[in-house]
Amino acid sequence: MKRVIATGLVLSLFAGVAAIAQPQSLNVNKTQNPLGQPLVDARGFPPDDVMIEIPLRPDDQKYAGLRGAPMKAMVEEIAAISRRDRDVHGNIYWGRNAGSQGHVEAEDWTVAKFNKLGLTNVHKVFAPPLAMWQAKSYDITFAVDGMTFKLPSARPSLSESTTQDLEMMWLGQGSAADFAGRDVRGKAVIIQDIPLPGDIRHTIALEGAVKRAFDNGAAMVCNAYGLSDNFSDWQNTANKPGCNMGYRDGIRLRNLIGEGKKVRINYKLDASRAVRLPAATVWGTLPGNTAEEIFVVAHLDAFFEGALDNASGMAVMVGLAEHFAKIPKSQRRRTIHFVGSVGHHGPFGGAGGPGTKQIHDTHDFSKTAFIINLEHVAVIRTKYWGPNLRPTTAVSPMRWTFDGSPKLLPMVRDSLERFNVATTADMDPTAGGEMGQIFRDAPSLQLITSPEIKHTEQDTPEWVPAVGLQQVARAYARIIDQVNTFSLQDIQPGKWPARPPAGTGGGGE
Repeated sequence: MKRVIATGLVLSLFAGVAAIAQPQSLNVNKTQNPLGQPLVDARGFPPDDVMIEIPLRPDDQKYAGLRGAPMKAMVEEIAAISRRDRDVHGNIYWGRNAGSQGHVEAEDWTVAKFNKLGLTNVHKVFAPPLAMWQAKSYDITFAVDGMTFKLPSARPSLSESTTQDLEMMWLGQGSAADFAGRDVRGKAVIIQDIPLPGDIRHTIALEGAVKRAFDNGAAMVCNAYGLSDNFSDWQNTANKPGCNMGYRDGIRLRNLIGEGKKVRINYKLDASRAVRLPAATVWGTLPGNTAEEIFVVAHLDAFFEGALDNASGMAVMVGLAEHFAKIPKSQRRRTIHFVGSVGHHGPFGGAGGPGTKQIHDTHDFSKTAFIINLEHVAVIRTKYWGPNLRPTTAVSPMRWTFDGSPKLLPMVRDSLERFNVATTADMDPTAGGEMGQIFRDAPSLQLITSPEIKHTEQDTPEWVPAVGLQQVARAYARIIDQVNTFSLQDIQPGKWPARPPAGTGGGGE
């Protein structure tokens, strides 16, 4: 059976340096089934029409208009904004990062969608100017036995300008045991970073490996991310010299070092943390019959194409706005605010950025019935098979956080189940990402998944299944309808032990 290489990378990616040995464990089984691969396309992804879809129940036909295909088309549009940031505007640190031209285009895209749907009071609220990392140029080459070569996934860390020519060492996962008896002074150390499951929950952070390396005298830390494929990402290495690379490229260097060869890295980076143009949160409102309100939030910023993170959330937000805009105002009990938040990537960390912090600091939530955060809402479920990450025909389950009335919880669960939205059995104790700042400000719900591709260059629209967007949008629409059957008092959470204050919801994405 042919193994699927989900990122579309093939073993010929090292063409031109064939003299350097390839790790045999990464060879793909060439045996072909006579039927070929009927459930994947040429890149190894399952097309939308083979994904598992649960038919609507008769009493849910009112949600049939929330279709996955139009939302998937919006994901494609948003990903194209990121590619323009790279290809047209020439941004090396490309995507929709706050302050970039890509972010401005994402703001304008959201404004245009809100206006087209007839939302009222559509406007931008600007955050203060942001000190963001910006690279003017970089060049990373490797040398062994007099031969120099580049690795396709190699990216600089989010650090300052430097030029380095260093011998490299492999330090496993960077634990104290890996460093024991090793002299790393003046070397570039390579540390394998295992996602748990992504690059926020990951071993290099849990081990404190970057700090340990520099404390032991290393001159540079190179992060080899993953245990499959060749994902390219942006990570910081304590504002000191560093690089990022994918698993295949990292293992390639490891094997060369294991053969006793001297591997060197030549690293040139021209970068700084410069104050850039302000970035804005986009608001649009769908008036209801009362002053009571519901918030639907999705952050706008993204590394690279950011299809899952967070074009998926933006698309579902617009889909929900379209759905509820078709309902006469006389039938809308509560006002709905749709908010495309500035976001939280870059220097902000995982517990919310300036967008939701501004809302937390300035908004009166006394009339807020419910807050929904749409973040990483639909991705293909995967299975590991050796060093390959294989896609399936199912949507990945999500983590979930609910803070509301025990009376409302069964209705929330029923809505998720009837639209086939799978979650972890246990609930996260608090919310991270864009919800982190506002999780305790009002009753709230977040569904989120953070797989290996998040924050990587491989976060492309192929990973976002239309049926996943469809089912989570329908579930949220029904949950909003259910919330509107409760009074404001009946939605409030019960008394939880050790309840943290509002605005301190933590954790990563």
